[in-house]
Amino acid sequence: MRGMLTRLIALMIIAAGCSTAGTPATVPASIPESTTVTTTVPSTTSSSTTTTTAATTTTLDRRSEIEAIFQDLEERRLQALYEGDREAFKALFANEEYMDRSMILFDLVDFLEVWHPPDLLVVNVIADRPGCIAARINWDYSGTFVDASPATDVEVVELSGGEWGFSFAGEGWACEGPHPLSG
Repeated sequence: MRGMLTRLIALMIIAAGCSTAGTPATVPASIPESTTVTTTVPSTTSSSTTTTTAATTTTLDRRSEIEAIFQDLEERRLQALYEGDREAFKALFANEEYMDRSMILFDLVDFLEVWHPPDLLVVNVIADRPGCIAARINWDYSGTFVDASPATDVEVVELSGGEWGFSFAGEGWACEGPHPLSG
């Protein structure tokens, strides 16, 4: 019982020694009161560091979200190609013109024994708008396609019917102005 009482008192002392500003509520007797002003500097620096960290985390989280969007679409595309499911393949496109151009290659894909999700890395985000994302992406399909090697490409996805879909690949368009395939 006495041990529990001692721990409870110690916790109360520790709690009483903290303040909301992050500085000690008490100053040791050997330090004059005027030096306590300097304790606010680490608090300001800490706050600034936290803000920077939060901004960096947000950027990394968004990049991860964008990678996940591209990865999901690509895995669904590969599954449709592997199974020969034309309708599932067509459903992955945000515009009909890009879908029509992509359908030309539908029967020409030469898989290895089975497909594996490609290694994908977003090198940089070119555009990130509410309805359109363009990114330069490193792809590696060496575990999926015969004679495949890593490549970097610009890919654009757009929202269509509330879902992300492939919209354009290659240089020359990144969500700005009229779509180059719109006629």
